[in-house]
Order: sequence, then C-alpha cells, then structure tokens
Amino acid sequence: MRMICLTASFIFALHASSAFAAPAGLLNKTITISFATTGMAKAPDGKSHGFTTKVSRIIYVSSAGRLFSRFRATNRGGDRSGEIAPGQGKGNFSFQSDKLIGVIPYEVGARQVTVTFDPGFSSCSVNVIEGHTGGIIRRKAPNGMMYELSGVTTTSPSCSIQSGNAFAG
Repeated sequence: MRMICLTASFIFALHASSAFAAPAGLLNKTITISFATTGMAKAPDGKSHGFTTKVSRIIYVSSAGRLFSRFRATNRGGDRSGEIAPGQGKGNFSFQSDKLIGVIPYEVGARQVTVTFDPGFSSCSVNVIEGHTGGIIRRKAPNGMMYELSGVTTTSPSCSIQSGNAFAG
C-alpha cells in the first residue's frame, strides 16, 4: 500500500504545475530538512555492506513563492551536493494545500519527502518514504556509483523554519 501511495504521489508530482501556490505564511522563509537513511547496499562488483547516508535539504520560499533548494548527501564513501533552481533538477518539490511534497526519482524507485507545517508556519515536521514496488532500489550513492539498496529505513528526521533567505549571505 505504501508503494502504491508513493507511485501515485510521484505521478501526481510529475504533472503538478505551479497551480499549488506557496502559503503566504511561508513566503520569504527557509525550510531546513535533515534525516539519515540506513540499509544494505550492493555495489557493482557484487559486494554488499551496510550503509548510513546523512541527507540535508535547504529550501528557500521566495516572496514570489518560488522554491530554491540546496541539498547534500554524505556517507563514508563520499559527499554529493548541489543547488536546484525552480523547475530545474530531477527532484520536484511543490505545495499541495498546506504541505510541501518532494519526489526524488531514482533509476529504480523514489524518495518522497512530506513536510507538514503548524498553523502559524513557525514549525514543521518531515516524513520520508523510500521505496520501489519490487523492494530493491537502484540509485547513485554520494560517491557517484550506482548501488542496489534493500531494507532502507529513515532515521532522525528533523525540520525547522527560519525567516529570510538562507542563501543570501
């Protein structure tokens, strides 16, 4: 059931347009999300090992409601980071009512990030789902190599909101 919801959300996010405006209470604010993923990774050479990847994403909601994002993923094998302008990149975030939903597709599978806000938009919580209907996820690790992942779980999710543009200075 969880995979059906993830798949439906992924399809919905691909077709979502800017019709879902940012809530006024989030304009000119920065949302910081972090969590860790753990599980088993099978390398291209067939060797398997446990992994923990720390993930962070900073999202600035401009005064016009546009989303600017910076991400970072780190583990013992590498570090990957980047910036994503509105409409760029393969990870799509959009507002759906009063929630911020992000879907990051992998070669096989996807990650869904759901940020829920308090009524005054002063605090938030985050839920992360990793999955694929067949159970195995194929994605690039921070070191750039493609791995098959199984038993993936998310730990230590956190979310915070601050006024202003975290990228401005």
